[in-house]
Amino acid sequence: MYYELTLRHDNPDTGKSVQERYIVKDCEVFAEAECKGLEMYNGECDVTAIRRSQIREFVNDSSKGEFIFYATIVDVFLKDDGTEKELVYKVGVWANDIADAQKTTKEYMEQGLNDMELKGINQTKFIDVI
Repeated sequence: MYYELTLRHDNPDTGKSVQERYIVKDCEVFAEAECKGLEMYNGECDVTAIRRSQIREFVNDSSKGEFIFYATIVDVFLKDDGTEKELVYKVGVWANDIADAQKTTKEYMEQGLNDMELKGINQTKFIDVI
């Protein structure tokens, strides 16, 4: 499960308080996600916000300098009674820009057996996945 974590810490270069956002992976409970965030700064930070992320999974691995995007996908499938059902979910995408994120998401969607539609892509303010 993914969590979204906001940390506040003092920047050693400027001495000013800085707020940063991270996505935390492989945690079962909020406390685990909070611990991972605190470990990054040896406890010299404050966790100002934490919540479960809407991200279901990341479709690719990160490379240096890439940004994190949310891609909203609609998966349409037939129920047993013959009616269509839409399942809307978000995936995380590492990309240099929106065009790269769209290309990567479309490649991911082509792997699916069902009809999928890309509803939108948004760049996030998250710095990294920890």
